[in-house]
Amino acid sequence: MDALKAAHLARQRAADRAFQAYGLSQRAHAALQAVDQAGPDGARPSAVADSLGVSRAAATTFIQRLEARGLVETTPDADDDRGVRATLTRHGVEVLLRAGQLDRRLAARTVEGLPASSLQRAVHLLDELRRRFEGKEIKLIP
Repeated sequence: MDALKAAHLARQRAADRAFQAYGLSQRAHAALQAVDQAGPDGARPSAVADSLGVSRAAATTFIQRLEARGLVETTPDADDDRGVRATLTRHGVEVLLRAGQLDRRLAARTVEGLPASSLQRAVHLLDELRRRFEGKEIKLIP
């Protein structure tokens, strides 16, 4: 598992370096994606939090930072007087599209030159690991 964690962290660092061209971190890019995936009604901070795996307070901070940079705008939530919804601005859409293209190029370069059979085995192994983790409860051994 150390190899998986190391690969994940290396991928995050590479994405952070690549996204710097747009003034984004990998997490900020993920937050923009979460807002975009919510659709035209906008994303509640709780939905962004769920998508990022962070607290609602952390998601709210992400949204506020993105709003300060003109990438998202917030409006009162019509269904919740205390809440807001975040939507992408035109500039946010442009940055998300460019960053998405960059992310896809990064992913393609990462696997470039690897034999297709190796990639297929890796995907199969990762799928099997995911299934096993999702299907089992981790219990402490006394």
